[in-house]
Amino acid sequence: MEAGMTVRNVSVTKRVLLSLVVAGLAMSLAVLAADKPVEKGKAPAAAPAMDEQMKQMMEMMEKMGTPGPQHADLMKLAGKWKVVTKSWMGPGDPMVTEGTAAYKPVLGGRFLMEEVHGVFMDKPFEGMGLTGYDNQHKEYVGTWMDNMGTMIMTSHGSMDASGKVLTMTSEFDDPATGQKSPVRMVTTFMDPNTKKFEMFENHGGQEVRSMEITYTRAK
Repeated sequence: MEAGMTVRNVSVTKRVLLSLVVAGLAMSLAVLAADKPVEKGKAPAAAPAMDEQMKQMMEMMEKMGTPGPQHADLMKLAGKWKVVTKSWMGPGDPMVTEGTAAYKPVLGGRFLMEEVHGVFMDKPFEGMGLTGYDNQHKEYVGTWMDNMGTMIMTSHGSMDASGKVLTMTSEFDDPATGQKSPVRMVTTFMDPNTKKFEMFENHGGQEVRSMEITYTRAK
């Protein structure tokens, strides 16, 4: 349930669209120049070459959009998993439920999509999310949404030096107070077939564990 699109993603998208418009304009001017009749006694004008700065920009955009080793590691999670969820609604023993999760690569291996099905408080539960790695900002990014609400949670974070612990941070809209509450999510990759997800909510400056999900790859 690793909790896309952030404000910075929108900024990058705007720059990409602007670059494409400029590139298209340059190509149109080149076509018009090529179609212009040549006066007698004059050599035909050469089509203007792509501006060097534009060329470098296009090369950089291509580099930033190419999946790297971080994406390759995420794609290793593709497949079906069994999940056991522990939910703490307050002091005492947690509520324990079971379900399934399925991961698949999307958008050319740039993001990993997760779909979860289970039961929560005797009602069917469905959720889906995306996890990826932002090459430009050098951080992991994610989104999460489910049938228990109408919001989309976005998150970002980093992997530790061991490559086995991914920590993401986000904010959660507390329906009881109407205030945003900080959330920390930690995914520990125990082995290729087992991982554990933990969510910690911050209430009044005190962090408490609210959820723990153990994923076991289905055979």
